[in-house]
Amino acid sequence: MTHLATREDTLALGAKLGAKLQDKDERAKLADSLAATGELTVLADTPDTVHLVIPSSVDASKVDDEAYLEELGKRALGSCVYHIQPD
Repeated sequence: MTHLATREDTLALGAKLGAKLQDKDERAKLADSLAATGELTVLADTPDTVHLVIPSSVDASKVDDEAYLEELGKRALGSCVYHIQPD
């Protein structure tokens, strides 16, 4: 049976994840538990290191489309925004 996530489901999950990521200890526990599955490689950004995720495929017919490139950029950076840059 397939469950289609609603916008509310996505927002609720994002809120739970955001709360965990704000707490240093909870963030470490989450990273450890995800890595312990053996199915994922967990790389956590730090103030001086941001990981770039390269898409597995790019639609060559859309590389001139600015909106497409913007979407690829958002996916690669996970929509991260740093308002305060590290020293």
